[in-house]
Amino acid sequence: MHWRMDKNKTVKKDHKLILSCTKHGVLNHVYLDTASIIDNNGLPIGLHSIVSPSSINQLGSFWLSIQENAMVGNTILGIKNKNRLLNYIFSGYLLNDTVLLCGKTKSSAAEKALEEIILINNEQANQIRLTEKKVDKLLQEVKKSGLSESLLNDFSAVNNELINNKRELVRQNRKIELLNKELSEVNENLYMFTHSVSHDLREPIRMVKSFLGLLNKKYQDKLDEKGNTYLEFATDGAERLSKMLEGMLEYHQTAKLTNSETIDLNKIIVEVKEILERKIKEKNAKVISEKLPSVKGSAVGYLQVFQNLISNAIKFVREGSTPTVHIKVKENEHAYTISVIDNGIGIQDHKKLEIFDLYTRLHATQKYEGTGMGLAIVRKSIEKMGGQIWLESTLGEGSTFHFTIPKT
Repeated sequence: MHWRMDKNKTVKKDHKLILSCTKHGVLNHVYLDTASIIDNNGLPIGLHSIVSPSSINQLGSFWLSIQENAMVGNTILGIKNKNRLLNYIFSGYLLNDTVLLCGKTKSSAAEKALEEIILINNEQANQIRLTEKKVDKLLQEVKKSGLSESLLNDFSAVNNELINNKRELVRQNRKIELLNKELSEVNENLYMFTHSVSHDLREPIRMVKSFLGLLNKKYQDKLDEKGNTYLEFATDGAERLSKMLEGMLEYHQTAKLTNSETIDLNKIIVEVKEILERKIKEKNAKVISEKLPSVKGSAVGYLQVFQNLISNAIKFVREGSTPTVHIKVKENEHAYTISVIDNGIGIQDHKKLEIFDLYTRLHATQKYEGTGMGLAIVRKSIEKMGGQIWLESTLGEGSTFHFTIPKT
């Protein structure tokens, strides 16, 4: 490792830092620390003790944003250790009661490309605005004093400037195309990596579940109460991890959705009822649908949307109530609006936006099972097919999910 010191600042190679903290900012586990920042600190320690005083305000804002949004990226914090100061770009993730902080000292290729695209677009917009101001100023002078040789020369100069700007815009647009191609490749690689990891983990988890089942069957009577409790926790954890992996695979499959198919939504509803037949019978639920249109989109995408919304409506119902789901449609010149209406437990106003975020759960797993990925999959599918989704809900009375489907 080669370092070059400049007072309190340090220039260094790329480093990564992955930390696990409590919701109160107590650092209790280090998964990765390539710069050996935490080596001389005993765990657990307060996160503020390794963040430089100049970054404490940013840390506070970053921490609140994680609590509110469950996922935040690209926040720069100074991390101190002895006489070294490293600036890390942090992303934060709220996973149940744990906050996972992932930091790096250099931007990724995708982040650099995005910054470059934004910079180019801003430069183009500024060039056009300046030229428009010059033309407007000259026009005002022409109106006041009439054409003169000097004004004609000015117009000629402005015209030449516009031609040069046009050439520059062509060059910059070509650069944007190349950067977009790079971004597409980065996103494709990220998709393939996530899919591969999720898929490869399914088999060892299946084995863990299988052997835990055998252990429970063969040795349950020989274990004391505490041992059986531990076994129950392990089995429940393996089951939830399996469901999370399935949800992750389903979430990343939405990246491949297309809008080229013509889909009869009535057939989608019939298929969803068949998939959820056992749940519907167990809860004696009613799923009532108006005649729905045929639309452009992806059969897999709409199947994910209706399956998640109807399944949630059946699951999150008041005790002693019979789940009832109504599916209605409205049409205007440009789009259809589909409404999925339930008589469930409802959602608090301040939770209406965050329920669409990945891994967001509003209730304990002991009361309502799930991974917190269903509505994130719904939103991603709808947006991928060109629509929007929003929620109306009254706590204790029920919820209505509206989403649009463009006609073209």
